[in-house]
Amino acid sequence: MSTRGIVAALLAGTVVSFMAANSAFACKGTQTLLRDDFTDEDPAWNIQDNNAQIGGGVLKVKSDPGKNHWLIYGGDNYPTADVCIEMISPTGGKPDPDVFGGPAFWGGGKWNIVEIASDGTAGVQGVNNSGWTSPVPQRKFDAIKTAPGAVNTIRITWKGPPPSNSKDAPDPNVTIYINDKQFVKFKVTPNADRNIGIYVQSDGGTYQFKNLVVTQ
Repeated sequence: MSTRGIVAALLAGTVVSFMAANSAFACKGTQTLLRDDFTDEDPAWNIQDNNAQIGGGVLKVKSDPGKNHWLIYGGDNYPTADVCIEMISPTGGKPDPDVFGGPAFWGGGKWNIVEIASDGTAGVQGVNNSGWTSPVPQRKFDAIKTAPGAVNTIRITWKGPPPSNSKDAPDPNVTIYINDKQFVKFKVTPNADRNIGIYVQSDGGTYQFKNLVVTQ
């Protein structure tokens, strides 16, 4: 079984099916690689149950209490990318650092989950068959909108590995922006088979995602 398949087994109660993430106005690339306005369901999302629904310009994703839910976009790989998406918070519940959602990408041998929590904190978690890591520990970020139903725009940029005959060193930097303000820059080994996706841990609430764009 591949590492990505092992992740599916590792996360009990998780349905795997990942997605590309992007907000149209935030992405700066000149070439569009993917644009999904969620008017119709792209089968590359591999939606398998009612915890995720696409239609009417929105991707809705929820997880049952005590569980998480994944969507992995299987339509393409993005070695170099500028990924943006709008995320709408659930309308119920109290601020909680353990209720969060966001885009994710496969890099450095693990899934890197960009999480924005309902208490106004953000961070990055990593997960593969060896377990969980914390590349960017969760912390407060003043650009996050925390009201129920608030819309936060998330943008992630990275560069792919250089050609095999190149003398250039790989650029491992991944930069995350929230509402057009830089949140963090951290390092992930570049890889040519970089997938993107969505992760939520919503305690029964529903996150909505809009305007996915990938450019370079």
